[in-house]
Amino acid sequence: MKKRRLWMQLVMFALIVGLVLSGCNKYNQESSTPAKNNGKQNTGNQTDAEKPKDKDVFNFATNQDIPHLDPHGTAANTSFRVTYMLYDRLVTYDGTTTEIKPQLAEKWEVTPDGKTYTFFLRKDAKFHDGTPVTTEAVQYSFTRAMKLKKSAAGIFEGIVDDKSFEIVDANTIKIHLKKPFGPFVKSLGTVYGNIVNPKLKEHEGKDNGESYLASNEMGSGPYTLATWDRGQKLVLKANDSYWGGAPTMKTVNILIVPEPSTARLMLEKGELDQLDDTMISPDVLNQMDGKNGVEVVKSPGYQIDDLSMNMTKKPLDNKLVRQALAHAVNYDSIIKDVLLGGAERVNGIVPKGMFGYNDKATLYDYDLDKAKDLLKQAGYEKGFDLEIVISENNEVRKNIAVMLQSDLAKIGVKLNIKTLAWPTFLDTVTNGKHQLALAAWTPDYADPDYNLWYFAHSSSKGPGFNLAFYDNKKVDQLLQEARVSVDDAQRDADYKEVQAIMADEAPYIFVAQRKVQVAKKTWVKGFEINPMNTWYVPFQKMTKE
Repeated sequence: MKKRRLWMQLVMFALIVGLVLSGCNKYNQESSTPAKNNGKQNTGNQTDAEKPKDKDVFNFATNQDIPHLDPHGTAANTSFRVTYMLYDRLVTYDGTTTEIKPQLAEKWEVTPDGKTYTFFLRKDAKFHDGTPVTTEAVQYSFTRAMKLKKSAAGIFEGIVDDKSFEIVDANTIKIHLKKPFGPFVKSLGTVYGNIVNPKLKEHEGKDNGESYLASNEMGSGPYTLATWDRGQKLVLKANDSYWGGAPTMKTVNILIVPEPSTARLMLEKGELDQLDDTMISPDVLNQMDGKNGVEVVKSPGYQIDDLSMNMTKKPLDNKLVRQALAHAVNYDSIIKDVLLGGAERVNGIVPKGMFGYNDKATLYDYDLDKAKDLLKQAGYEKGFDLEIVISENNEVRKNIAVMLQSDLAKIGVKLNIKTLAWPTFLDTVTNGKHQLALAAWTPDYADPDYNLWYFAHSSSKGPGFNLAFYDNKKVDQLLQEARVSVDDAQRDADYKEVQAIMADEAPYIFVAQRKVQVAKKTWVKGFEINPMNTWYVPFQKMTKE
């Protein structure tokens, strides 16, 4: 009896083990990465789990909140991504080119002196309420943006005013410049150029409609605003009567996913179609690429990671201190260990590959002895404390900040890192409440005027994104001279001189010029990266296959 009982126990144990192992195998098959052949990903036919569940709905994730939606009043890229879908401009940037293309304006003419531009509007464009887009809307939008004096409005300081617009008829408008402005048409493709329905007058109140457009829209773009649960999700619905053709994606969900690890898992499981290019660090992107139906699209870009040194704060008002900090940064280590080679050194805010780039401007090398000597000359050989602010949920900036902390400690500078929510970060830096601020910059049009005017002209301090609060009369003069010139050789010389002056005075530390890397599902087709507008996602022409 004992032997029989023992034998029965052994049989039952074997059955249980078999069931458990079978269950484990099933679980592993369902949760592991797709099967591989000879160490390579299986790229054969998609299984049901690898196919998009709804081809008309696009799920996009970012970990930075959207401050507001006024197209003339925000400087946040997270807002630009939405407003560029809600509004049209006279001209636009599309695809991978940095050349302008017609949008609301079918064509334009310019007088030989470069002071009068005539734009001819297409006649089939309508705002979302069915109202035709006319030259009245163009005039209203530009004068409104100038009144707000926010976002990109500073570009046109002294170039146009409320008397510059001459309406010829409903579809023809002349814009008379007070003086020539070389990149004028290029600049109209920026956020400043978004055309708003003049019916906004009904909601203007005392703030030119800012509070209304903060959470509402009055555009003519390929999408309309459906719902917005702040901090959670913003939903765009296709404008099927759009003059440019009905968008391919009928619904676009822009989700705020604070944790990059959560966003990664959601993408791998197919709950998301694409991630914001700022969400995932390069090392994790390398791990993701080619697995679980994810591909990482890579492209050259004009994005530059920069460290603004607020010159109104001691000891950053001292040029020698700023130069010392610039020499204390181990740039090669950041590029190798944080950016994993996905970047290169750059000596200013004008990116390599753009007209006007000065390759002769000083490029600060990593030299701790030089840094210590400069601090000694400045009277700070005993060191000091500094605070750097960064936006939350950005792994790359967090890692760069940690490396900067380590680097500066070697010259006696204690760097305290303060992480802020994106809206709070913007408020802090544009109001000059920071000492150091780590951010990134991508131009909206391919001309040095855009980068240098924002970073270097005294009129751009704070809200204009001169976050170093840099003020140099010679630089102002050169930038103004280059703006009104129609001589490209003269403009090139002016911009190169500005970069040389800035390199010496070091109001900023330029960490690196980055390549663009975007994680998406392989089923997403039609996505293109523009080297300037890296945050621009052309939802209206993308598909899921």
